[in-house]
Amino acid sequence: MLGSKQRYMGYPLIVLLAILGFRVSAETNFGSPNTVENTIKENKRSKQSWRELLEKDHQFTFGLDYQVLGLSASSPTQGGEDKAAGGVVRLYGAWDLIGLESVNRGGLVWKIEHRHGYTDSSPKEFSFIDPGLGYIGMIGSAYSDQGGRLTNLYWKQKFNEGNTAIIAGYLDTSDYVDTYALASPWTGFTNLAFSTGAGAIGLPDDGVLGVAVGHMLNESLYIIAGVADAKGRSDKPSDGFNTLFNDHKFFSSFELGWTASQDQIYTDNVHMTVWHIDGETQHNLTQTEDAHGINFSASFFATPRFMPFIRAGFSEGDVALYDKSLTIGLGYFGLLSENNNLGFAINFSEVNDNLAKAYGAADKKQFTSELYYNMTIGEFIQLTPNIQYIDNPAISTEENTWVLGLRARFFL
Repeated sequence: MLGSKQRYMGYPLIVLLAILGFRVSAETNFGSPNTVENTIKENKRSKQSWRELLEKDHQFTFGLDYQVLGLSASSPTQGGEDKAAGGVVRLYGAWDLIGLESVNRGGLVWKIEHRHGYTDSSPKEFSFIDPGLGYIGMIGSAYSDQGGRLTNLYWKQKFNEGNTAIIAGYLDTSDYVDTYALASPWTGFTNLAFSTGAGAIGLPDDGVLGVAVGHMLNESLYIIAGVADAKGRSDKPSDGFNTLFNDHKFFSSFELGWTASQDQIYTDNVHMTVWHIDGETQHNLTQTEDAHGINFSASFFATPRFMPFIRAGFSEGDVALYDKSLTIGLGYFGLLSENNNLGFAINFSEVNDNLAKAYGAADKKQFTSELYYNMTIGEFIQLTPNIQYIDNPAISTEENTWVLGLRARFFL
């Protein structure tokens, strides 16, 4: 569908060559809303002077939050659980160490987490991994019972007056692959169909050794590419050197995009992303087959607060949840209060053929919708009620189900 494996692996080289070329005047933020730096910026909306002074005097900043997600389904599959809940504690930070007098700064970024379930099935397993909804998808994919994990520990370096950025180390590929403003599972949609990849990208674990490069070609066009360890595990980071250098199984991606605003590249944005993941990893259903695909995303502010978007993905292989996925939706920023946001989206998906055969799905087509409202209460609390309707869950005994959810975030 997208060409040979060698074609994918050549993209990072294209980006490295491009670094030697074009320069533009504005510093660019290539990270998604879920990166450490952007999360800390959101935390600073309350103007906590101690954090600002720490960053000003020592170029060091950090954040701490605890998140809880609870889900309840009206019609689980026969014999399945109708409730799931889990929590995540995260400590994250950034420390600029070189180039402090310019925009070409370099420094360390880190994030450590502990993910735990409160119920027999955590939210991540609730859809179909454990008996639950019978829905081929994931709701609250970050809320597992994995335990302690290393998500980020990388060096970030900017060049070319901030127009080129390189990160290398333990990284989360969803921080730079197919991002948009509402992709974060911590503050945006809870269903993976409305997040990174629209369910049609076979991502590795979100804490693996890798390198990624972003570069502005001119005032609006950019490219982002990366290569990461496809067999790495965030709960066993010390094993990453063995899997990366001995197994040679990679996840690679390349994105070409256009943005109207270099300050926040993931809002007014149109991009195309191609990806490839080697076979014989823990993510492959058959353990042998390579997988690849292509994704499209477009979002823009029709008004200063109203952002419609459309996202689509097509994949081949046995890693992604969906062979085909189409999402349309909207975000409304500043609804009722400056820091409150609303999101609504619908998704049409066709379940991965390998998954459908493995789970005995008679009909591969699913319809999903989600409505959420993220509201900030005081300086340190966010609450996000959400409601989802799932029609024709692929392996359920029921024709449809409603899922009510409540997410709480407590942050410093």
